[in-house]
Amino acid sequence: NFYVTYTMPSKEARDGYYREVKEQGIADKSRAEDGFYRYDYFYPAESETTLFLWEQWESREDQAAHTKAPHFKIFGELKEKYGITAEFEVQDIAQ
Repeated sequence: NFYVTYTMPSKEARDGYYREVKEQGIADKSRAEDGFYRYDYFYPAESETTLFLWEQWESREDQAAHTKAPHFKIFGELKEKYGITAEFEVQDIAQ
């Protein structure tokens, strides 16, 4: 499990970022990668400036390969464009 919490400066920034992620097909491209299990965005009910991403990959290697995919570069560009900070949490699932 990889959890990413994006914090935006405003609701408009959050909505603009998510809109561009959808328009670029980033989630769909990520879901087509090897080792994909889950890749879902959530809007927390208690915050208009937060977006949550829950990723599950078959292995850490699959997730690492995801970070080298061409569409992953767009994340950095969009984060910079919208003034986003991100916190990452990794939680291994017992096999």
